[in-house]
Amino acid sequence: MFSYIFMKILESRPRSYDRLMNKVSRGRVVSVKQAVVAELIASGRILDIGCGTGELAVMLIAQGASVDGFDINPKMIEIVRERIVTQNLESAFSVRHMGVDGMDGLPDSYYDAVVSTLVLSELSDDERRFAFKHALRVLKPHGLIVIADEVVPRKTIKKLIHTMIRIPMLIATFLVSRTTTRPLANLSGELTAVGFTIEKETRSHGDSFAIVVGHLAQENQI
Repeated sequence: MFSYIFMKILESRPRSYDRLMNKVSRGRVVSVKQAVVAELIASGRILDIGCGTGELAVMLIAQGASVDGFDINPKMIEIVRERIVTQNLESAFSVRHMGVDGMDGLPDSYYDAVVSTLVLSELSDDERRFAFKHALRVLKPHGLIVIADEVVPRKTIKKLIHTMIRIPMLIATFLVSRTTTRPLANLSGELTAVGFTIEKETRSHGDSFAIVVGHLAQENQI
C-alpha cells in the first residue's frame, strides 16, 4: 500500500517513474504487470486504459500484441511517444492523450482485450461505470478484460487493518499530490453489472489487491 503514495507523487516525474516505482515497491509493480501479461498469452489488439509510461504495453508487444493506449497525464503521454520512436514501436503501439470520457469515440468490437493497472481506483463511480460500459462495447466476442487494482479486503478484521493503515497514507498522499485513490469495494460485481462474466479473481497483499479476469457474457456477444 505504501507504494500508492509514491505512485501519485512520481506521476509528476515521468522520466523516472517506472524505475523509482519498481524500486519503492520492491519489484511488485513489475510483478503485477507480468501477471496481467500472463493472462493474455495470445497476440491480438489490446486497449490499455491509463497506459502511463507504456511499460505494460511494451511487455504486451513483446509477446506479439498491438496496443492502443491512452492516459490523461500529458507528461506520461510525452514519455510514451518518445518510447515509441526510440524503440521502433510505431507499427505496434499508438497512444492518445485523453481520459476515460473519450472511450465513447473508440470503435465497436475492435479489441481482443482491454487491460488496466492501478488506474480505476483513481476514478469516480460514474467514471468507472462509463469505462466498463465502453470496455464491453469495444471488445470483440470472446474478448477479455484484465483489471489489476487496489480493492477492499473481504474479511472484517483485514478490512479494519487496511483502513487504519490507509488513512494516514491517504492524508500524506493528498498533502503532496492533491489527489487520492479509493480501493474498489466490489470490482468483480461492477464488471458483472455491465455485462461481463468473471473468469477468476486473484487476491494478494493482505486481500487488498486483486487481478480480475472477465469476458463478455454470452448475451453480449455478437
